[in-house]
Amino acid sequence: MYLFTRQARLAVEDALDCATSITARAAKVSGNDVQLWATTLSPGFGTVTWTSWWADLGSMESSLAKLFSDDKYIALAGKGAQFISEGIDDALYQSVYDGVGEGGVAQYVGSVQADCASGSYERAMTNVVEIAQKAESITGLSTLFIAGLTGKYGGVGWLTGYESLAAFETAQSKLNADPSWLKFIDGATGCYAQDVGVTQSSLYTKVA
Repeated sequence: MYLFTRQARLAVEDALDCATSITARAAKVSGNDVQLWATTLSPGFGTVTWTSWWADLGSMESSLAKLFSDDKYIALAGKGAQFISEGIDDALYQSVYDGVGEGGVAQYVGSVQADCASGSYERAMTNVVEIAQKAESITGLSTLFIAGLTGKYGGVGWLTGYESLAAFETAQSKLNADPSWLKFIDGATGCYAQDVGVTQSSLYTKVA
């Protein structure tokens, strides 16, 4: 599976109505589920992200071609451009581990992004799946692992869905209180870039 994201930072709060309209039109024309998420309680306030999952890149290419030739979508995108303050960033990821924990409807998604350290790519790519599985064993929640196909080379990420902020709190408390988790994370030293500005933890809430 492939995850395509389009991210923009909105200049005004009223822009969410336009972003929601774009989401609905994109889903209708592409024939694929498209969701809209807003960054919350995290750096980048005002940032929204459109997400869509695809079985293969050929299907994505065909659907996006239809979308980008749709007059109504083009008009909505043009209207939305006036609300964007810092440009648009696209990203493409491949799902490497889909998770086996408890699923369900997610109102929030927690994301941790990191970069594989130079010379440690093989070790890091093995470790990322182990991290996801370890988190699942402690929290009981499904944790996906995705690898970036565009953007920084060696970029990786973990995604976990939560039905509420209370569920997010419970999961974090379980992880932080488990000595085996802390020891496991310490054991990953050297796998990922050590720059504190690289590894980022973000929380998103579903808008549409």
